Amino acid sequence: MIRKAEKKDAFEIIKLIKELAEYEVLLDEVNIDEELFIKHLFDLKLANALVVVEDDKVVAYALYFHSFSTFLGRAGVYLEDLYVKPEYRQKGIGLNLIKELAKICQEQGFGRLEWECLDWNEPSVKFYESIKAKRQSGWIKFRMTKDEISTLVKG
Repeated sequence: MIRKAEKKDAFEIIKLIKELAEYEVLLDEVNIDEELFIKHLFDLKLANALVVVEDDKVVAYALYFHSFSTFLGRAGVYLEDLYVKPEYRQKGIGLNLIKELAKICQEQGFGRLEWECLDWNEPSVKFYESIKAKRQSGWIKFRMTKDEISTLVKG
């Protein structure tokens, strides 16, 4: 069953985030403060999450936030994470989460549903291509973390 995430799901979502990071060989980058996570996701509503509950436990999540396309002049959805526990894969859960996000986009009149995928993650790439998602090329991803932001602000 897919539903909107609730505060009570925060710890389970964080556990799944760590599982995803481990799979992506990025676990050393995870530094989540649970209180701040809850504040940003549920109190300030800076992002949204859907969870899938089976066997009375959270087995998958999709964490997303609104983006905006100046070229389209409308909002969109940026999917930050989509993760399904390995033992629950191949059951249509990932597809149903994407469909739910597409439904949100359609209902709100949004122009895009976008996400990123690691280039070596062939199972995910194949899945996304199977649902007719288009690879984007010609763009280079940039990021500033806490240290770079601090350096920039200090001038």
